[in-house]
Amino acid sequence: MGNINTVYCDKYYFIGSNENSWKFPFKYFQRNMPSGELDITKQAEENEVLTSNPSLRTRFINGVFYPILNWTGLFHVLSKISLTDDLKKWIRDFDPEIVYIQVSTRDSLQFGIALAKYLQIPVVLHQMDDWLNSISYGGLASGFWRKQINKEFKQLVDLSTLCLSISDQMGAEYKRRFGKDFKTFHNPVDLSFWNSDEEEIKLNPKGITVLYAGRTGFGIGTSLRTFAEAVELLRVEHNIPIEFFIQTVEPLSWISEFEGTHYRGLVPYSKLPQVFRGSDFLLLPCDFSQKSVEFLRYSMPTKAPEYMISGAVTILLAPKETAVYQYGDEEKWAFAIGKDDVGLVKKELLRLIQDQDLQNRIADRAVHLAKTNHDCLTIREKFAGEFRELLRKRDKENDNYVYSG
Repeated sequence: MGNINTVYCDKYYFIGSNENSWKFPFKYFQRNMPSGELDITKQAEENEVLTSNPSLRTRFINGVFYPILNWTGLFHVLSKISLTDDLKKWIRDFDPEIVYIQVSTRDSLQFGIALAKYLQIPVVLHQMDDWLNSISYGGLASGFWRKQINKEFKQLVDLSTLCLSISDQMGAEYKRRFGKDFKTFHNPVDLSFWNSDEEEIKLNPKGITVLYAGRTGFGIGTSLRTFAEAVELLRVEHNIPIEFFIQTVEPLSWISEFEGTHYRGLVPYSKLPQVFRGSDFLLLPCDFSQKSVEFLRYSMPTKAPEYMISGAVTILLAPKETAVYQYGDEEKWAFAIGKDDVGLVKKELLRLIQDQDLQNRIADRAVHLAKTNHDCLTIREKFAGEFRELLRKRDKENDNYVYSG
């Protein structure tokens, strides 16, 4: 609960075990979580950033339990999120005018549908990645679940007053699939935060620094190793003093195999601008497996505009089918490599290192686009404008929305 923002709102309801219930026999694996309105005073006393290593139980559930349930298709019937009487009362007391929904699992999708039907107020649906198309990829009955969940998602789309996507490519694809316009909202950056004058933090003062900062796991892992192998070849074959730093929650098991690749723990978010500026290159990777492509094809990583505004050169290692590759390649804000091949990555990376003019063009273009397309002040105003327009239309039409029981 360390990321709660109380500046604009201090009323939060935690959807705990009362609402989010697992079915027999899986309920014996469920950790009991209290439901109800949060005590914000108590939450404020806790640490702002949680960086502790996952427990053995968490590793088992995420690494074994969930993958098995996902492959068998049982994950999609494992749990249900219900509108309990307590939650309904809290919602009525809160008295919302708009409901904003993001869904990423079938139970959250069904909850979104139930919420939209109950509230009978304008619904804004915001989609971040194409998890609908990668449901139970390669697992039992994956075709059935993909069809079923897309059908249910169509229900939520039909109930929504406004649909938003994370990229233009997603908007076009979802318009084709679900017959409704999806407006694009990229991730914004706070220019004042990222343009701070604090001294940069150099991880490798005597050589070339490449940094990856973010999560590991699905959609990321194999591309990181490919890049590490390419870096090692540059060090051995060309005697280039290049170091690759991976800044994540936990170290990857293979990092010690490479002399030029190093693990760094997470730093406070407030230090990221200094760390990014102190790097020569920032790596933005996506895996090339078909499952990863299906999941990430239309996504736009949160760190993309953060990389852009930093002034460091972004290296984009991603499939050409993905929206982030197309954005980076077409707009020239990144050095794009569209194939998962160690030899090609080494060759392209060597070309980039040797071409200072190319580096300057990419960095300058990235900063320009970040200021033009991703300024949080502009994006927030545009985003809020969409909500104001919904309320204006509702008032104009004199609709009387009421709770449905």
